[in-house]
Amino acid sequence: MANLIPNLGKAAFVVGVLFAIFGGIWGGKAAPTNEWVIGALLISGVVIGLLNITAREATAVLMATTALVILAIWGTTSAFNPVMDLSETLGENVFGVVDAFALLMAPAAVIVALKAVIGVARPGD
Repeated sequence: MANLIPNLGKAAFVVGVLFAIFGGIWGGKAAPTNEWVIGALLISGVVIGLLNITAREATAVLMATTALVILAIWGTTSAFNPVMDLSETLGENVFGVVDAFALLMAPAAVIVALKAVIGVARPGD
C-alpha cells in the first residue's frame, strides 16, 4: 500500500502530460475544448499537487507554474501574432499545448501554495 501512493502520483503526472500534449493539439482553436480532456487535466493536477510535490520543490513549482500561466495568457494577446504569422496551425497547436499544461499545473500550484501557507502558519515549527 505504501508504494501505491507515489505510483499514483507518477501515473497522474504521466496521464496529465499526455492529455496536455494530445488534448492541446486535438482541442482545436488553440485551446483544449473537450470537457473530458479539461476534467482529466484538472483532476490530474490536483493529484499531482497532493502527491508529487514536496515542500522543497514548492518554490520552483510555483515559479514555473506562474511562468506557464503568463505564457498561456500571452497566447491570447496580439503579441502572439508573429508566431501565428509563421504558421496558423502550428501556432494554434503550440498555444493549445501550453494552455493545456497551464490547466494541468494550475490546480497543483493552488494546492502547493495552500500547503506552503499552512506550513508557514503552523505554530512552533
